[in-house]
Amino acid sequence: MTTQLSVLQRDKAVSRDDTIRMLLDQSKRRGRAVPIRRAFVQVSTPGSTTPRPGPMRHLLRSPERLELLLLVHCVTTRADWGTTQRSETWARAAGISFRTDGTASAAVSRHLAQLKKLNLIRTAPDGRMTRITKLHESGLGLPGLGIPYTLPSGDEKGSARDIYFKVPFEYWEQGYHRSLSMPAKAMLLIFMSMRRRSVVLRQDKEFASWYGISPSTVGRGIKELQDKGLLYPYLSEQYLDGRSVLGQSTRVRWAFAAPFDLNININDREATDAV
Repeated sequence: MTTQLSVLQRDKAVSRDDTIRMLLDQSKRRGRAVPIRRAFVQVSTPGSTTPRPGPMRHLLRSPERLELLLLVHCVTTRADWGTTQRSETWARAAGISFRTDGTASAAVSRHLAQLKKLNLIRTAPDGRMTRITKLHESGLGLPGLGIPYTLPSGDEKGSARDIYFKVPFEYWEQGYHRSLSMPAKAMLLIFMSMRRRSVVLRQDKEFASWYGISPSTVGRGIKELQDKGLLYPYLSEQYLDGRSVLGQSTRVRWAFAAPFDLNININDREATDAV
């Protein structure tokens, strides 16, 4: 889609929102959502029943780096899983820099270098620009090489490493990339990765350790999602509880409101259809 600019706009850089809209349009994703493997937030190790944190935990102190990675995943839809854009384009879209004097390149390069250390991307010169190729979301593999990206099958009965969730375009179009804090973004991605119709909210140390974050981060993220109306009470259920004098207790299950209610596994879908 070609966007017409007025004469007054031609001599100044476009806004962050316009830049993101251009990238979303360039991706030509018919489903208007970006697939991200669950391994980005939590890695399942073959032969082990204990999951371990994925590379997302290393991005909690850098919202710009997370946004850069998500947009790279959005744009890279071709067979080589690579993309070439100006540094100023990435800088504006990810909120890294809005300068057009050449300094944005160094700022973007620093973020790309950190993503390379996490085995999430690789880079190569492409003329006077840089080509970015996304790698497997787990960050596994040899340092500096990672695991080549493949399109996830989403087979819920196959490898756990191939299960993915989707980040809808509305995440950017409705401004959540700006309005949500990093704890809220972390919990948004974690809960979407579970692919459940509803979840029980936990803030204990065990749950936090599964994702490599602190219980306080979990608590702040959950509260913000609730305050913004993105999590809502779905149902109350009774469960066996050995600490209760009655042997059972009641708890609330929470569900995502639109636009983040699109990740539901096959069992939950079938159970809902059967009602």
